[in-house]
Amino acid sequence: MRSPWSVWRPLTMAALVVASAAIAGAQGRPAAVAATRGSLTDLGAADQAITGRIPWGDRGDASVSGTVQPSSSFSETVRPIQFVESSIVDTNYKTRTISGFDVAGGVRVWRNLAIGVDVSFFSKTIGGDVSAQVPHPFFFNRLRAVSGAASGLTRDETAAHVQALWMIPLRTRWQLSLAGGRSWFVVGQDLVSGVAVAQTFPYDTATFAAPTTVHRTGSRLGYNAAADLSYRLRRHVGLGVGAMFSHAAIPIDDTLTVDAGGGRIAAGQRFRF
Repeated sequence: MRSPWSVWRPLTMAALVVASAAIAGAQGRPAAVAATRGSLTDLGAADQAITGRIPWGDRGDASVSGTVQPSSSFSETVRPIQFVESSIVDTNYKTRTISGFDVAGGVRVWRNLAIGVDVSFFSKTIGGDVSAQVPHPFFFNRLRAVSGAASGLTRDETAAHVQALWMIPLRTRWQLSLAGGRSWFVVGQDLVSGVAVAQTFPYDTATFAAPTTVHRTGSRLGYNAAADLSYRLRRHVGLGVGAMFSHAAIPIDDTLTVDAGGGRIAAGQRFRF
């Protein structure tokens, strides 16, 4: 069966030739011929790089990067027992922009194909808005509303991404890599499990004093897709910037499943060997 690229390649080449000739037609025959030859040259180089006919000259590569992930939020409702009656505690967790670090490496296995591992980690202090309905100590079905903030909650995430990478040499110094594979995530999260209140007789009202918290962890298999563009400064050292999207839905509590991964931008040192 013919690959999609083998079908589209001659059509793309023909379109470029026609377009180049049309644009340069007003400039005379020499200009048209030069434009056509330039289009064929650029298209041929791109074709060879993508299909691997321009060989990747390294045995492997490695990277060390700082990472940034966008903010996110999630919510949970728990119903702890107080005064022999269920209270209702709603918490909306807010995670601001997250910074972390990333270490990756890959080894060539065939032509421009490499197998690699990318390990990332972050730890972030987050907050949450808490609203609760707290039972009365003397009477049933007389819930009292309180609200407040939960601060100093910790969210940490470690991920190991196993990837197949296709290396595309663009120029002498530039290189693009496209990658995808499976990911293993481990997430730890502080969760609000209840609230402590201040109250005085006759206890018809209460005020929020502090949240009670518990730390939960979970792990699960997910997936990833990534691209990285690097520039070689010296023979074995360069700089690069990349983007990755990864995801796994991880149950960390009886009532809560959190999303791990997400979009991420990475920039840092690149090594070739």
